[in-house]
Amino acid sequence: MSNGAPRKDRLNRAVLIIDGQEYMEWESVQVRAAMYENTRTCRFTASEKEVPPSRSAMRIKPGQACKVMLDDQLAMTGFVITRTVSFSGNDHMVELQCQGQWGTTSGGAHVSQTGEYKNITVQQLAEIVGKPYGAMVEGAAANMMKFPRVSVVPGASAWETLEPYLRATQTPVSETAEGKLKLGVMTGSASVIEGWNILEGREVIHSLMAVGGSSVPGGQSPGAGEGTDQLVHGQRPGTDDSHGAQANQVNQEHPPITSELNVPYHPETTLSEVPAWLTDQMKSRGGFDAMYSDSLQIWVNCTLLTWQRSGKVPPAGGLWEPGDTVMVDSPMLILRGQNLKLKAVTWTQDNQSGTRSHIELVNDKAVTLSSVPGGVAPPSVQAVPPVPPSETTGSGPPPETGSPAMVRTWRRPR
Repeated sequence: MSNGAPRKDRLNRAVLIIDGQEYMEWESVQVRAAMYENTRTCRFTASEKEVPPSRSAMRIKPGQACKVMLDDQLAMTGFVITRTVSFSGNDHMVELQCQGQWGTTSGGAHVSQTGEYKNITVQQLAEIVGKPYGAMVEGAAANMMKFPRVSVVPGASAWETLEPYLRATQTPVSETAEGKLKLGVMTGSASVIEGWNILEGREVIHSLMAVGGSSVPGGQSPGAGEGTDQLVHGQRPGTDDSHGAQANQVNQEHPPITSELNVPYHPETTLSEVPAWLTDQMKSRGGFDAMYSDSLQIWVNCTLLTWQRSGKVPPAGGLWEPGDTVMVDSPMLILRGQNLKLKAVTWTQDNQSGTRSHIELVNDKAVTLSSVPGGVAPPSVQAVPPVPPSETTGSGPPPETGSPAMVRTWRRPR
């Protein structure tokens, strides 16, 4: 946001800033930010119909640094990666695609003189692989264990070098609007309410991915036993003191984080992508898969008015952020004051739909305290009573049911 009050000419507009030049006359806009993704992305289109065309967007070239502002608030910092130009009849179309600062680490290799690092934490590794790209790191890993040795695979990208160790420490990530890699989960909070700021809603609950949640022969309820745990297998180089089965059969298990929608027997197995140096490392690797799969047991998609959290629903203002704890109050989706975790947000604007935020919400209970920087729990969100809408919401369609997933959809009448 600019210093002081927001600029009125930027409100409800998407502004692409390149070399100090502002571009804001767009036909369509799409900006996305998400947990478990290392970069933000955006897409802009413009149509120039005058003859000859003004060609203002032609000055933009791939490789240029850029910033994206939505409602005069910073939404992305990165680079232009593609420019596509086409024409048909009297239409002259320009499409630009951009990605965040950390997006370059997915394609560029990590160059190391020795090809390995010793006694290093995942946070230190992230800072090392990001530094040559000008990509910074903030937050804290869920586990500050030190890996005895990290080997760089020849030809692997910087992100491919880092990502397995993020999973090994049960650390979810996202990219901030400033282009920094956020370790852990952001702790903002907001509310969405049917009849107020929800235009469309859809909920899916299922038990397709989670491990078993009840007792099985040889196990205890909840969690213990091969049928109810996330099993992780790995191996490490042997030594004089640790060899044979101690080195090549390193196994650990992690119980399900939630068990409300789990089937009784559903084992899951994961192979550790990196050497199994530490017991905590293997447990955290199983915890990452348990966290991710359990979070997807509840999946809610909402289309909302405007790009910001509604000022009439606390807290006021601010763009949506991955990791926000979102209280959902929607009788049509059978969600009354339930907290969910914001997995992804896509901000859009076009001539047909106007200004919208599309948010993807998942099971908040599966994102454990160990995934939050510093072990601090996300701020609690109190359920607020539904705000009387300015127009009737109608009865809506009946819920759709199926097996093994349940789907509920609701669309606000136009």
